[in-house]
Amino acid sequence: MKKTNYKKIIYPKIGTEYWAAINCKVWTCTWNNPMIDKARFTSGNYHITEKEADLELEWRELNVQILNSIAIINKEDNWVVDWKDKDQLKWFLFWDSCENLLAYGGQYVFRHYENNRYLSELGIKILRTLYAEEQFKFWITKEKGK
Repeated sequence: MKKTNYKKIIYPKIGTEYWAAINCKVWTCTWNNPMIDKARFTSGNYHITEKEADLELEWRELNVQILNSIAIINKEDNWVVDWKDKDQLKWFLFWDSCENLLAYGGQYVFRHYENNRYLSELGIKILRTLYAEEQFKFWITKEKGK
């Protein structure tokens, strides 16, 4: 039998206090309901400190602002992501959890995220002027065919 190399998840003990971002507020919680607490834990909404939970809430708020900005930019630019158009350059946004910042990239063919995270080249330029440059990290996939 082949041995697997995955780690067993170790959950906190009953009675452990933690912080979570719930309904646009930061709450202190006590680990006592395995179903709810495990759901928060596995989704990343389990924080040892209140500051960590505050940062989670700030990221969620920024994410909503950015998605709203993308919708407005795309509407004003009259741009729609077209997956049949293999030559259309599509810019997208994602959270780089390794570096803890918002990143953007460009690609042609492959769909990685929901359509509301994609915008045109003009759109990414506008978005970068709306938000602090240091919040972004540039990442781009290889050009098609390479």
